[in-house]
Amino acid sequence: MKKFAKVLVIVLAVLALAVGIVWYVYLRPVPPPISDADRARLEMMPLPANLKFTSGEFVIPRQWSVQYEAVRTSRLNDALDRFFMRMTRRTQTNFSTNSGPVLVIHCDQESSPYPTLPEDESYSFSVTNNQIRLQAANERGVLHGLITLEQLVRQRGTSWVIPAVELEDHPRYPWRGLMIDVCRHWIPKEVILRNLDAMARVKLNVLHLHLSDYQGFRVESKQFPKLHALGSSGNYYTQEDIREMINYAADRGIRIVPEFDLPGHCSSWLVGYPEMASAPGPYSTDSLIGILNPVFDPTREEVYQFLDGFISEMSGLFPDSILHIGGDEVNPHDWNENPSIQQFIAKHQLKDSHGLQAYFNQRMQVILASHGKRMMGWDEILHPDLPASGIIIQPWRDPKALWAAARQGYDGVLSNGYYLDYKQPAGKHYQVDPEVIPGAVTIEIDSNNWKRWKMAITFQDNVMDGALYLFGQDQNLRGIIQSMGNTTSFTDPVWENNVLTFSSESSFGKIKYELTARDDSLTGSMRIALFSLPVQCERDAGSDRTDSDPLPLFEKIEPLTGDEVHHILGGEACMWTEMVSAQTLEGRIWPRMAAIAEKWWSPQSLTSDVGDMYRRLWLTEDDMIRQGLQSHSNQYDLIAGIAGKWTQSLQNLVDVLQEDLFFNRMAIYPQPYHVNMPLNRFVDAAMPESKVAYRFNQLARDYLSEPTDSLRQQIYSWLEQWMDVETRLETEAIDDPKLTEITPHVHHLAQLSRWAKAKLNQEPLEADPGQVSDLLLEASQPYGGTLLAVSEGLSILIQGPNGSGHE
Repeated sequence: MKKFAKVLVIVLAVLALAVGIVWYVYLRPVPPPISDADRARLEMMPLPANLKFTSGEFVIPRQWSVQYEAVRTSRLNDALDRFFMRMTRRTQTNFSTNSGPVLVIHCDQESSPYPTLPEDESYSFSVTNNQIRLQAANERGVLHGLITLEQLVRQRGTSWVIPAVELEDHPRYPWRGLMIDVCRHWIPKEVILRNLDAMARVKLNVLHLHLSDYQGFRVESKQFPKLHALGSSGNYYTQEDIREMINYAADRGIRIVPEFDLPGHCSSWLVGYPEMASAPGPYSTDSLIGILNPVFDPTREEVYQFLDGFISEMSGLFPDSILHIGGDEVNPHDWNENPSIQQFIAKHQLKDSHGLQAYFNQRMQVILASHGKRMMGWDEILHPDLPASGIIIQPWRDPKALWAAARQGYDGVLSNGYYLDYKQPAGKHYQVDPEVIPGAVTIEIDSNNWKRWKMAITFQDNVMDGALYLFGQDQNLRGIIQSMGNTTSFTDPVWENNVLTFSSESSFGKIKYELTARDDSLTGSMRIALFSLPVQCERDAGSDRTDSDPLPLFEKIEPLTGDEVHHILGGEACMWTEMVSAQTLEGRIWPRMAAIAEKWWSPQSLTSDVGDMYRRLWLTEDDMIRQGLQSHSNQYDLIAGIAGKWTQSLQNLVDVLQEDLFFNRMAIYPQPYHVNMPLNRFVDAAMPESKVAYRFNQLARDYLSEPTDSLRQQIYSWLEQWMDVETRLETEAIDDPKLTEITPHVHHLAQLSRWAKAKLNQEPLEADPGQVSDLLLEASQPYGGTLLAVSEGLSILIQGPNGSGHE
């Protein structure tokens, strides 16, 4: 018996050891690349791939001893000069350098003159009490490392220090881009250069310039001078400007990718060269926003000869290996109305306008390849006849297009979910990940009980086709909406008195539908915030029809394989400028762009904490302003220009306002919207996301969770300031209709602040609950294209988190 017990103990011990080994090797949770404690000490964006603080700190001297190992280049010298310039702005200290081993820079090799795709951007450094040692494979890594090093600088009493640290860093994706539309509103070179500096600070590496559209052609062409002479209204970059921007970007590790939109969006091309069009001219640059008729004629050889000559010239000007041809939103109207083009489609068995565009894209891909360029385009260009290795797809309508392209072997760059002009908060962009597709079709498909309506959505003179599916009935009713290449399920349809209502999510925000049934038709509208478009649906299929088309196969998306994931190059945020000028551009891009940049650089495991992201985002914005970003100085000028003078009360008001979502903002103008409408209202001075509001709303939530005297005093100071705004504005007597349109915000801010203060003091409100609820509802509405962004926090203080009041 004793022998058996002894054997049993040995067996159990061996098993325990085996379990421990299995747990340690296979099941043990992987520690985060940055501990929570270390992360809480960081103020930078993006987060590095691996970081560990050690004991001690490096006290920054006035005189730095710098030593280069391996390679020393003029580009590295310039980068070091910029490092010390940034350090001076941060510390208000002038620095000098000599030779010595305090800052050691080890660069293995010189980089190519211009950044390439892909490229090794990794670096590492260690900081001890006596030395900083920065290592990188090439110059690009050193550029990133110097920026990270400067972002670690902190003040300790009268000294400036860098904490002792071990850091290794590299990007998650090789393509981390920002697209700036310089056509709808002209963006001068100086603004582009400032944005390149801001991009470098958050390790973005691609600036995509949208250089041609209906509204303007923005590059000098020496071979075809009528392009810029007649198509730009005098606003264009000379070729010397382009070279300066390219070199400036390259010195900061950034590629510049040009886009020339083809075959649609091309009015500015056709002003000077109408013979290239599908319909007779004359043409002019268009100020109207929409999908307009002008389009190249893809059936004529002269068009390809013209474009070949143009691409040849631009290939010599832009050194990057990628050239973007646009390819989005091609309106087939002029193709359909041209008998010669229709004959060409029939002769070449192209089926329809989509086939004709595919033919055009194939011809363009050959032309670009002959000039050493790889073709890139928006997701409309994806077609099996284009070589996978020869093109890059940029999905903007639906993130599923990125995965579809990857499965077919095409490289892709995601833009859906990263449209900065939609004015979504940074937190929403931060939750978008190229390797995660939210939504899609998530409902159960009932193949025995379904109905389909053919759907048409009208925008100006354009009709967008789609389909509406309903499954089940009564409490089990659910559906799918197909529009603009998107397929999205919804679970909230309601039939009541022949009216169908439901909503679906999109990158624009929530879309609400209200459709009235009459026989087999559904007629009504889709509403995106305050913007409404007419919808017409005709019943054409269903399980109750014997002659019906079969139900399409709606597949749930399977995860990508490892090889397929490698085709996801990264992402690119887009700043379209329909309602953005050179004066407002920086405030519309930054700081939200920094949150997106972190999503593409930092490990996926570090980019899920939205609260910590915001903590560092506002600090990053302060840093960018200190380094030269003009978002807030431009805001000051805008306020002064709108009201005739700048006052602190106006600034306090604008600080708590927030620009409304894209379509809400557009709705305040006479329709249809033109880009020549002046951008000189308070909505232009307001930011897309209010830092003051974010912090105040968080204060209110924190106070409700744990009411402390410190939080109470902070809230008090804000409330006192906002109660004073109304009185001071009345005293200042600013008589301007632009202020009148946001006056409701002034009244709501003052009254809600008084009520919130009364609640904090446990005093009764001079209003009944219905009046309070009514005013809070009014305060949540947009006025003059702006929202009162602190209404959430004020509501919490007045009514509690659930709107029911609190003690």
